Amino acid sequence: MKKKLQEHTIQDALAFWQLLRRGQFRALLAEPTENTITQFFRYILTGASSFLVDFLLLFLLELAGVHYLPAAAVAFIVGISCNFLLTKYFAFKAVDPTVGPAAEIFVFCAISGVGLALTMGLMYLFTSKLHLYFMLSKLISSILVFFWNFLGRKIILYPGQTHKNA
Repeated sequence: MKKKLQEHTIQDALAFWQLLRRGQFRALLAEPTENTITQFFRYILTGASSFLVDFLLLFLLELAGVHYLPAAAVAFIVGISCNFLLTKYFAFKAVDPTVGPAAEIFVFCAISGVGLALTMGLMYLFTSKLHLYFMLSKLISSILVFFWNFLGRKIILYPGQTHKNA
């Protein structure tokens, strides 16, 4: 099983680099794929877009006088809403979720809820205990939580069942 997973990952990496090297950006960005490396690449773009929404909203809310922890929670929720749409229709658009449509939102929110708890805990640790600037705390916590979010979505919600109509 472990060897099969390693072979699959190596094949995915080779296919991804071949598309990138040949400049086949439509295949990398627009066509449905089960390739985990391509999905991770798309999730980086998805995460970066969602992070910008989250980061800018946090900055604006704090500038408006909202304490950094509630501001971080609101910004995270808005960012994760953007992330849901981008994840479903961009990063993992070739695969069906493991659950029905209503449960998909619930599972996505549960994964995101863990991400929010991690974000809040890390922001508190970095800002209140280690005395880092809150925006630096946000950056560090976002990078760490990014990996939880990708793996949670890839393993739990979108493990690779192709669309029935594909």
